[in-house]
Amino acid sequence: MKKRILILILILFAVTAAITAIYLGSREKTKAGDLRIKTDSEELTVSIDNLPLSGISGEVKNQKGEIKKIDAEGYSLSDIPALTGVVDYSEISVFSDDEYHAVLSKDELSDHERAWIIKDEDMLRLIVFGDKDSKRNVKNVVRIEIR
Repeated sequence: MKKRILILILILFAVTAAITAIYLGSREKTKAGDLRIKTDSEELTVSIDNLPLSGISGEVKNQKGEIKKIDAEGYSLSDIPALTGVVDYSEISVFSDDEYHAVLSKDELSDHERAWIIKDEDMLRLIVFGDKDSKRNVKNVVRIEIR
């Protein structure tokens, strides 16, 4: 009986390892500092270094209520649709490399100072000012979807 259980565990482990390898091998890779922007009709890749960055500063609050000061250069998320020529959209989703994402509505982005894509060391990061906690501050941003 113990041999059967051990064999079953080893088979499950092997299947899990195989599925993980397939998944990790199929994920799209994005070069550091690059951002893939998807719309219904197209997809383009832009480098944050090629965008006109603005200086930003402010504070964000985490779930514990701790305040973190932000002082960086970034690109306003509300300006991203213009890069693709999209004017009619309802929301923008910002995805990290592990598929964690945050959604911001067009109404929220009417304040051009609210959400920013900043370069934080070797990665891109979404910063949303004015949220009660920082759940929508996404690290390792690789993709933006405009819907």
